[in-house]
Amino acid sequence: MFDLTPYNTFGLQVKSRDGVVITSVAELKRFHADSAIILGHGSDVLFTDDYDGSVLINQIQSLSVEKAEGDKFIVKAGSGLVLDDLIDSLIDKGIYGLENLSAIPGTVGAAPIQNVGAYGVEIGELIKSVVVYDLQRHIQEEFTKEMCQFEYRSSYFKKNKSRQLLITQVIFELSSTFNPKLSYKGLKEEKFSDAKALRSKVVELRNKKLPDPSLVGNAGSFFKNPIVSNDLADRLKAQYEDMPTYPAQEGMTKLAAGWLIEKAGCKGITHGNVGTWEHQSLVIVNRGNAKPHEVVALAKYVMAEVFNTFNVKLEPEVRTFDSKGEVSWDNL
Repeated sequence: MFDLTPYNTFGLQVKSRDGVVITSVAELKRFHADSAIILGHGSDVLFTDDYDGSVLINQIQSLSVEKAEGDKFIVKAGSGLVLDDLIDSLIDKGIYGLENLSAIPGTVGAAPIQNVGAYGVEIGELIKSVVVYDLQRHIQEEFTKEMCQFEYRSSYFKKNKSRQLLITQVIFELSSTFNPKLSYKGLKEEKFSDAKALRSKVVELRNKKLPDPSLVGNAGSFFKNPIVSNDLADRLKAQYEDMPTYPAQEGMTKLAAGWLIEKAGCKGITHGNVGTWEHQSLVIVNRGNAKPHEVVALAKYVMAEVFNTFNVKLEPEVRTFDSKGEVSWDNL
């Protein structure tokens, strides 16, 4: 059995039948299995049971930077690189665009799957293409940005789970011109002289709200911000004047899941060995020796309380795996 405890940031004591650490595409060509779970740091996953299969730990850490037209740079980043380390190194090189995503835990390869975002920026906005290795056909493919089908916390790779695609490289189009994106509250009130200052502020804001996975087991934001009809949003707004709302696609409004959870009385609660974080109720934390079923039970409790209070269904952001592989939340 292969110990997955170091490879899930919840710190849950789970195992797989076997596991392989991959550092190059050449090693992938020698890997043969009917199916496999692909992990980087496991910062966006929840194992509900031991996995009866193979796990690939992605540690492909190549990096190249090419000058393009004007002030543009093409950055080809190995998928096993730590995203935050990449952002820090690019700022040192005078290459900008990813600053708002600073301190998001996890690897470069995991980020496009969820289309991770923070402080007004989604990573899909800055991706030129994604290179994948098809574990079923043993060929490499390159997905353009359009082919990636980036949406809010989703992508082609998340929606097409039957395809065994391991992201080997993410290609970014970035700039040597610092053009800060400051639409998010907490940033727009300030002026930043350079990218390092913006990065420092983003890290400060995250540290105030979110627990460090190396100290407190968690998978970051557990729930997505729900998108509801304008009619429902208007009815709720009439009842709760301080409820934050954000425009979404036509006829729809995005709500703040953290606010809903807090108002439903679930901020900072503890059930057994798990709880919601005191400073950001979107986060479910392992308070010590938590078991997978405790995480599932607490998440379902929070979802039920929010639904009973607001008639709004929360959807988990984390990817969930049972003994057979990835499983939808509705089937747990």
